[in-house]
Amino acid sequence: MGELTHFLGVKVVQKPETGEIWMGQTTYAKNVLEKFGMENSKPVSTPVDMNSKLIKHTDDKEGVDSTQYQSAVGSLLYLSTRTRPDIAYAVNNVARFCAKPTKHHWTAVKRIMRYLNGTLNLGLLYSKDKPKECVGFSDADWAEDQDDRKSVSGYMFQISGAAVSWRSKKQTCVALSTAEAEYMALASAAQEAVWIR
Repeated sequence: MGELTHFLGVKVVQKPETGEIWMGQTTYAKNVLEKFGMENSKPVSTPVDMNSKLIKHTDDKEGVDSTQYQSAVGSLLYLSTRTRPDIAYAVNNVARFCAKPTKHHWTAVKRIMRYLNGTLNLGLLYSKDKPKECVGFSDADWAEDQDDRKSVSGYMFQISGAAVSWRSKKQTCVALSTAEAEYMALASAAQEAVWIR
């Protein structure tokens, strides 16, 4: 059957001479941008505008087509869970508003697509020269949710220089301090570390 080159929309480039394997979804990302008319958008350097906080729909906010919004978020979710951990937090953030999205939420989705437009060729690069041990990172954004003040946890684990496991999710209870939010994020990362081991 030969060397693996594509798997479920993920392109795999194997370089035996350098001991590297690259995995990415350039074609899929281009198709997503074309589907939502963002292929000629101006690229941005980050997937999230940190000065803009998303809140739930209120009566004075103008809604947008929820079907289109859900389709866009679903397309971005596929990218963020396969080969693009760099957009995981941003996609998690917009996915919380699929029931009643507003123009503000749609602007946040379009920003992620603008970021993708400038980073189409990014992916995961595994190298035999990088450490084989599993290295993990965790972080928390204390009281990030403007509606219920819950924090957001995130973790990532690397092997051979690239991510093998990552997640961004809202915590289930309200943390009373940044330290408590960080401990909850660390506990979630420790559970994943035990599973990976």
